[in-house]
Amino acid sequence: MKKFVLAAAIAALSYCGNANAQEYSLRFSTSQVNPNEPIVKAMKTFSERVEKRSDGRIAITVMTGDQLGAQKKVNEMVMSGASLLSATDYGQLGQFVPDMSILAGPYVYPSLEATDRLFASDLYKELSGKLEAQGIKIIMPNGLFGYRHIISNKPVRTPADLAGVTIRVPSSPIMMATFGSYGARPTELPWGDVYNALQTGVVDAAEGPFGSIAGAKLNETRKVVSKTGHQIMFTAWVASSQFFNGLPEDLQKILLEEGQTIAKELTEMTLETDDAYAKQLADSGVEIVTDVDVPAFVEASRIAYDKVPNITPGIYDRVQKAMAE
Repeated sequence: MKKFVLAAAIAALSYCGNANAQEYSLRFSTSQVNPNEPIVKAMKTFSERVEKRSDGRIAITVMTGDQLGAQKKVNEMVMSGASLLSATDYGQLGQFVPDMSILAGPYVYPSLEATDRLFASDLYKELSGKLEAQGIKIIMPNGLFGYRHIISNKPVRTPADLAGVTIRVPSSPIMMATFGSYGARPTELPWGDVYNALQTGVVDAAEGPFGSIAGAKLNETRKVVSKTGHQIMFTAWVASSQFFNGLPEDLQKILLEEGQTIAKELTEMTLETDDAYAKQLADSGVEIVTDVDVPAFVEASRIAYDKVPNITPGIYDRVQKAMAE
């Protein structure tokens, strides 16, 4: 009888230990599919480190290919308090805090070094604070996703080459305004729909980093990539403010510290693999157009900042000042 009671007690303690080992379970959503893309690798590394440092109290499952829905939908779920992490970007977050659209604007960043100053600035704290008040907490602010270029069936060397071209863009006010300023017809579509949209002619062109273009095999539908570099895109990883604020302080610290660490590593991985993805595309028969009139694109882009709905006057200048200080 004593042995039975002792065994039962040990079993109960073991059950409690296992229950405590995974107090918080999160699904981590991304549009990307290719497991070799830097962002997917970074998400998995981040998840493993958080689980290890928290002794299993936070368990994170990476969900690729928009399994939980398009980015806009997932971000709305996060805002409503769902136990999710979303790998998103500032163009998407501009739907909740319009001024954040600037951080995804065309040719907004003079250099990567300047972005370090921006993300450490009081202005960034102000903007991220407004987002948190809307229900979205930024866990990882500035992992480089890549330099975005245009894939189409013809070279794009000037904005005039985009006149009347239907081009897929993310669900982002600033991206809609940007390509509208070039005379194109921007169309919002989830990333998972881009391949079929190009294949069936729903859109003529798309845009994205070399890694994403190769990862989604868009080169099977179009054979020209023009290096416009119109956007330096940073991914921001976000959680529900409600969820984050309900965590013990030690777990909040783990998430934020690991977010800062992986941001640097993701940026390094993206820079290291960019040329390799460009070569992969070229080897598959894609023409890489490098003689793009970037100054013409920069000039045409200026009016985009005035077309973003509800944006605060002067916010672009404040961003530039923050990077210069």
